[in-house]
Amino acid sequence: MITNERQARNFIQSKRDAGIVYSLDRIEALMEALDHPEEKIKAIHVAGTNGKGSTCAFISSIYREAGYEVGAFNTPVFGAEKDQITRNENPIVTEDFVMVCQKVEPLVKGVEKRRDEKISEFECMVAITYYYFAYVRPVDVVLIEAGMGGRLDATNILPFPIATAVSNVGLDHQQFLGETLREIAKEKAGVIKKGVPHFTACKGEALEIMKQTAKENETTVFSVFDEIKIETMQFSDNQIFTYKKADEEATSYTMQLVGDHQTINASLALAIVEGIIDILPVSEGHKVHGLRQAFVPGRWERIANNPTIILDTAHNVEAIDTVCKLIENTYVNSDVTLLFAAMKDKPIQKMVEKLSSVDASLYLASFSSPRAMTIRDYEEMLPKNELNKKWVKDVPKWIQSWRELANQNNVLIITGSHYFIGECRSYLI
Repeated sequence: MITNERQARNFIQSKRDAGIVYSLDRIEALMEALDHPEEKIKAIHVAGTNGKGSTCAFISSIYREAGYEVGAFNTPVFGAEKDQITRNENPIVTEDFVMVCQKVEPLVKGVEKRRDEKISEFECMVAITYYYFAYVRPVDVVLIEAGMGGRLDATNILPFPIATAVSNVGLDHQQFLGETLREIAKEKAGVIKKGVPHFTACKGEALEIMKQTAKENETTVFSVFDEIKIETMQFSDNQIFTYKKADEEATSYTMQLVGDHQTINASLALAIVEGIIDILPVSEGHKVHGLRQAFVPGRWERIANNPTIILDTAHNVEAIDTVCKLIENTYVNSDVTLLFAAMKDKPIQKMVEKLSSVDASLYLASFSSPRAMTIRDYEEMLPKNELNKKWVKDVPKWIQSWRELANQNNVLIITGSHYFIGECRSYLI
């Protein structure tokens, strides 16, 4: 029986060897065992290759400004497993986490025994989240970030969300979702539910798939690029942009999160909030102050000045493109150094090529995960003499050395896997 946090964490971590599962079979059985908590929460379900976390952060901040209690499930996050579950942006308290794990563990074991297969860590966390917000700490709205894809993602057991969204579609997790953008878009469009309004910042073929899927489900699609004119007015540590719907006056908003991609994420969040305003009313002031206050750790996060150090969780090709664009727009007159580490299952060759194309000194590293790229993995890509110059064996020591030698014109950008950024963030902050 689980009685403390260590035992609760051991319970969750014991499921890691089940690996990644892209199926609803086991989560359906688990929801039934838990008396269907997924039917009892008012949820907004957000999927997408990139931008899910930022979009949810913008929505959360607006609703909290309006006085609502906001629950959320975000993955991955920095910190312990329980930190994926937040209430008003504060991680679930230890006592609640232990209590819910205590309730869920025997039911998980029962499902595993009946099905003769192991429940995954992600499925356990989804079950804990839904149970917590249904029966332990009900809130006004729960923001659910899909883990991977949409159609068969464990979070997609929600039968009655109040809104669904797909931020964008890129090439990621192809071994599960398909090799083409079209195939991946179809998987992500699987979050669309009959009669539930859908919102998206997809373009091109992915947008057409969203529209077709929505039509099949007898619901509406709000397309950010079809229905909103967005213009970035200022680009600095704070970003100002204008947001204009047809036949309406343009409105200016300021936010801490910078980059054109964050303007799009903020616009998607505004569209969602405005689209369900009859369910959760907010004022213009709530939107203005909410966007200004929104923050996501590890999203182009400046954690040091003089010299500048920035952390960014760019874990796929599209995210690396964004990092390169931000460097070109922001640090054209600076001496930029890049430190990169990623998982083996990513398109590393393309990611390294893109990072090498910007005016910056690129270094490569690894981190404490069996899935992390190692120097031996990079030996297949780079000549030995070049790799030896780029390889960072001891990341904390190397960062400290960089800081000691740097001046005010030097910028260090640490990017790549969320797990790598988490490690770096832990000893930099």
